[in-house]
Amino acid sequence: MAASGHRMFVGQSLTLGISAIYDDGEPAADASVQVFLNGALYSQNQTDSTGFFRMALPGTGAGDWMFVISGDGHDEVIQFSIKES
Repeated sequence: MAASGHRMFVGQSLTLGISAIYDDGEPAADASVQVFLNGALYSQNQTDSTGFFRMALPGTGAGDWMFVISGDGHDEVIQFSIKES
């Protein structure tokens, strides 16, 4: 590998994708997605027509995350934590 006169910097970005389907296999299209960070409401969104939701987490993504997906009288919750390194 040849040396050069400049440096390289590498950043990170975390993107989360959630796929929501009902037990009959139908996508949970346009379902409500509430996003909580460290217990506080961070954002409110919707799944797309295929039941998919995607978002980029801010910064390093550190914190306690909770996603509440609601549609047609059903609620599902996903929780996880990302520790600051």
